[in-house]
Formats: sequence, structure tokens, C-alpha cells
Amino acid sequence: MGKQTRNLSKFISLILRHKPEIIGLTLDEHGWADVQELMKGINQSKGQSIDLELLEEIVRTDEKQRYSC
Repeated sequence: MGKQTRNLSKFISLILRHKPEIIGLTLDEHGWADVQELMKGINQSKGQSIDLELLEEIVRTDEKQRYSC
């Protein structure tokens, strides 16, 4: 995983675990996020592009296995 992808992974972790509001994301009652809303929020707030392919790579290769599908 490259540095940019690793930084994006950490940003996603921050959003999903602590601060979904920083990208305007609302988690459901079980703590799950809509993937399309997550990507849209990241793309608008982070100024970079994330697509489903990159998100799936981050989920698949995360060393700490933070994510679940």
C-alpha cells in the first residue's frame, strides 16, 4: 500500500470510527455507512478521487483489518 493510499485509509478510519460528520456522513443504527455516501463525502472534502476499486483495495489490504463489507 502506497503512502497516499495509507493516508486515505487512516482518513476513512477516522471518519467511520470517530467523526463521520466531518464529511457529512450519517451512520445507521448499527454503525454501518452507505458506501456511495462515504465515497462522495471523501471526494468532496478531501479534494481527491476515491472510487469503488480503490476503496475495495483499502479494505482488502488493510493490515489491521479495520473494515468489513
